[in-house]
Amino acid sequence: MTASRAPYALVTAFTTNPFGGNPAAVVFLDTAAVSNDDLGKIAANLNQPVLSVLTPEPLPSSEERVLVYNVRFILTSGREIPLCGHGTMAASKALFALPEVQAKGTHTVHFKTISGATLKAVELADGFIEIELPVADIQSASPEVQTTVKSHLDKAFGRDVRVKDIKVGTGSTYDAYVLVELDVGENLGGSTLDGEQLRGNGFRVNVITTQSPTPDVAFVSRMFAPTAVEGTGEDHVCGSAHGLLVPFWSSKLGIAPGEEIKAKQVSARGGDLRVVWEKEAGTFRLRGQCVTLASGELHI
Repeated sequence: MTASRAPYALVTAFTTNPFGGNPAAVVFLDTAAVSNDDLGKIAANLNQPVLSVLTPEPLPSSEERVLVYNVRFILTSGREIPLCGHGTMAASKALFALPEVQAKGTHTVHFKTISGATLKAVELADGFIEIELPVADIQSASPEVQTTVKSHLDKAFGRDVRVKDIKVGTGSTYDAYVLVELDVGENLGGSTLDGEQLRGNGFRVNVITTQSPTPDVAFVSRMFAPTAVEGTGEDHVCGSAHGLLVPFWSSKLGIAPGEEIKAKQVSARGGDLRVVWEKEAGTFRLRGQCVTLASGELHI
């Protein structure tokens, strides 16, 4: 790797508390000049749940007030993932904070991902950042899948939990996702889970949810991915999990598409999200606040 300086920021998404939400490292780096192995090493050294890598300069844009950047998402293990909601939010925060971007009054960015998809992010007037992500087609789990998922879930909780529903995602983006609705009395936020016990249940991403115990929020959730997230296996706040949660709870609670819903992830760090289901487009809008903890340069 040729020695150079790369601007970076540590940003926490879905919170105004630098010690809450879900942190990500954002670095502006020409990935054509850096090996995948070295990207993994950078991610490991920065030691955040995800590293969002942006091209140093914007790509050509057909719209005057729209920035276009390539983005890649790297885990501390070195593994690259095609989509990361909180990594996109953090990258947006870092971009909108650049003096040259603020001087132009630009509030929209299009991120080109390695999968070929384009993620749109908008800086809203109230300080929230909004991104648009695909929703999942969700189906009821087969009896065999329900039995397997329930068995692993009981081991993770260390008790016999009351499961109300189990749905599975379909399609290339969400086919490794499972959603489990528990009875609200299970106290999801106050429970200690052993995420490793979910390994081997047939799904990479485990989204566990209940209706909210408080009236100001529609639903709460937690997400565990022991094969991807080191340590407890829990992702502090997962944006893509809402690709299942939004259509599930909108249908269940009778919330019309286009109506904003308040949601909360109840991990130890916690996170506050606002979501809107765009049913006809097959997407949902994810809104959250972000805070920058640190910024500077990497010497690599």
